[in-house]
Amino acid sequence: MNLVLWGINYRSAPLKVRERFSFSRRKVEQMLVKFSGSEVIDELVILSTCNRTEVYVAAASPGAAREFLQEELHLQDYLPEYFYFLENKDVVRHLFSVASGVDSQVMGENQILSQVKEAYFQAKQAGSTGRHFNKLFQKAMEVGKIVRRKTKISAGNVSVGSVALKMLENLWGELEGKRILIIGTGKVGELVVKYLMQKGISGTFVANRTYEKAVELAERIGGKAVRFDHLEKEVESADIVISATSSPHLILKKELVQEVMKNRKEPLCMMDLALPRDIDPRIKGVDNVFLYDLDTLHLIIAENYKMRKKEAEKARIIIKEETEKLWSRMDTPPLVPNIPGLELARVPAG
Repeated sequence: MNLVLWGINYRSAPLKVRERFSFSRRKVEQMLVKFSGSEVIDELVILSTCNRTEVYVAAASPGAAREFLQEELHLQDYLPEYFYFLENKDVVRHLFSVASGVDSQVMGENQILSQVKEAYFQAKQAGSTGRHFNKLFQKAMEVGKIVRRKTKISAGNVSVGSVALKMLENLWGELEGKRILIIGTGKVGELVVKYLMQKGISGTFVANRTYEKAVELAERIGGKAVRFDHLEKEVESADIVISATSSPHLILKKELVQEVMKNRKEPLCMMDLALPRDIDPRIKGVDNVFLYDLDTLHLIIAENYKMRKKEAEKARIIIKEETEKLWSRMDTPPLVPNIPGLELARVPAG
């Protein structure tokens, strides 16, 4: 049995390409069923986050698995350098690095460990994991915890949401007193809210397609819930708009923002933390509107990397040791018990 990994992430491809390979939970469910039915794939886990999509495969023939993924994902339509393929021990090392936060855009972020866990349990529930991946992914979650326990790679506020807000503070000054509109009540939205709570920032408005969820999140920060059909009015009066939904379609289009800007003189700051994107990228051409997305976080991320570089080196030592341990066990075929009198049956020729 061989391990094969296909992936695309924040280092290998720009946002406009990554969002085409961002899969919703429902889409992942469909892919798990479809791909597992292939003759070339024995086990399968699919991880899709705001900064990466990775397909982990256990297969007898790595070449056949690659060809299958090339065809099913239509990779031939894109430049090959956008993607990466890994095999066997390199897959183990990479997964351990991902689970540990070492391979994250925001180094040391904690959310990725729960995302790896969710991806594994979703695959297990779909029946697409077996002996190899049960062992591999359970160990990956264990290694992720070991790294965080033995190093300070995740010390402090480390998440895409907190980094985005820190960047906004650097560019726009203190957020206190700003009218902030948060669109989306998912995990990234919750991380943004958590950061605002820690900073003691009020006057925040939360919008979501499901109004009850918006109410629940707004109550936690002493903010106000907004109905989705009132979004245009709220954008018009906001200083900062932060969007992080799981919608497959654009939430805020250029035409809406253009209309909004006709009725205001103040600049509008917009931060899109979603993948696929929530905010129309054409908005960057609208006067007095400043739009940032996942690919514009690099300055704060570079600062974060410098702070955690030593801890990352410690983490990589742990990852290397744990990779060698697990691979030595995975690469060894199960022993046939030596039972006296037991002989292997021979299949007659012809």
